[in-house]
Amino acid sequence: MKANSSLPISNNNNKVKILHITDTHLFAKDNDVLLGINTNASFCSVINEIKQQPCDFDLIVATGDFVQDGSEAAYYRFTHEIKQFAIPCVWLPGNHDVYDTMKSVFEKQNMPERKVILCGEKWLIVMLNSQVPGKAYGLLGDNELAFLTETLNQYPSRHVMLFLHHHPVLSNCCWLDQHCLKNRVEFGNLVAQYQNIKSIAWGHIHQNFESTWQQCKVFSTPSTCVQFKPSCHEFSLANDSPGWRIIELYPNGIVDSTVHCLNENAFIPDMTVNGY
Repeated sequence: MKANSSLPISNNNNKVKILHITDTHLFAKDNDVLLGINTNASFCSVINEIKQQPCDFDLIVATGDFVQDGSEAAYYRFTHEIKQFAIPCVWLPGNHDVYDTMKSVFEKQNMPERKVILCGEKWLIVMLNSQVPGKAYGLLGDNELAFLTETLNQYPSRHVMLFLHHHPVLSNCCWLDQHCLKNRVEFGNLVAQYQNIKSIAWGHIHQNFESTWQQCKVFSTPSTCVQFKPSCHEFSLANDSPGWRIIELYPNGIVDSTVHCLNENAFIPDMTVNGY
């Protein structure tokens, strides 16, 4: 199936409930760590805690940086955990991902790339690839912007939510904002032309960020592993728990979301590390 093939999600025109997972940074080896945190263990803890709650999700959206070591085994680890929910999972690459490896593994695990998701009769979700291979920053290339424009014009009557990996809105973390979406102004100008775009979400910055931008409700979701301290000029870690976000899309275009974190945080980063 082509990457731009649409995925229909039936919800009887009630609200759409999304589980947003991002920046898992998994390893092939069980004992490998990122910034002092065993990311495999933290991801499993997040999945287990979500399973203890009512998991009436219509869709899982995963927004990149699935693995830290580039290995097939780490991508298989992600699919093994996420398939426990037995609901569709759509995804896009982050700057740490090896796109061809990720795509191959996910296709073998019945998680083909889907960039257009039609939720009932009211909502359209579009997945955008902001990865620039070999670079930490993001960019939506001409083909990706053309794809977005074409898709928006194809579904003018639907409310729209966009997902990408890199942040188009500056985070107020100078060191992180060097690695933002580089053509965020161009992207913002495009978004401003479509009043039916209601929300945009991303990962990458490993923290909870919420704001309004170009008439949209915009936010980032915490990582399932280590978090970066907000509003810092230099690289800084936070003691915040691994997290995820639950997003609810209502038929009238309203978007609600809440961030959730592990109740008991056993994952404390190495605060002496000054970069990664």
